[in-house]
Amino acid sequence: MKEHLLTLLLAITTGITMFVFTVIHTQPTVPVFSQDEILFEHQTSQGNIIVRQNAYDEFALSFLTRGIAGKSYVGSSYATTHDDVHFSTLAASANIPFTTHAIVSSNPDLHHVIIMESGFQIAHGTHAKRTTCELTQVFLVSSVDLTGKDVMVVGFDAEGTIILEIAIP
Repeated sequence: MKEHLLTLLLAITTGITMFVFTVIHTQPTVPVFSQDEILFEHQTSQGNIIVRQNAYDEFALSFLTRGIAGKSYVGSSYATTHDDVHFSTLAASANIPFTTHAIVSSNPDLHHVIIMESGFQIAHGTHAKRTTCELTQVFLVSSVDLTGKDVMVVGFDAEGTIILEIAIP
């Protein structure tokens, strides 16, 4: 009798474990943005930062948290356009642990971008990724030190010459 009870308990525990594992691992990568093209996805311990492009060629920066039931949408910010550069900021809030700036550009000469904010003595270097979408590049920086206000974007070519300067209040 004890063996049957133990076997039943083991079967139930295994079934629950398999169900939870299946639910967690079958969540779509980006459940909210299934029609958008994901240009950049960066995983952090607090969630995922996503740069995406929709069917209208609008770029957005989004943040998703991860939990036991999968990923949950927290917030987004659409990009403003400055010549061939799209800039977006997602400011820290109660649900977003850090401020993130994203720059999307199709300029092949742009090799490095730094972000400066007034009041800070240090410029933040960006992480860059070339996408498969017409040589589009995504530059991303996230920090708890950033505020998202009075931003200066400076871009450099391969030789280190400044080829881009955008001031965003």
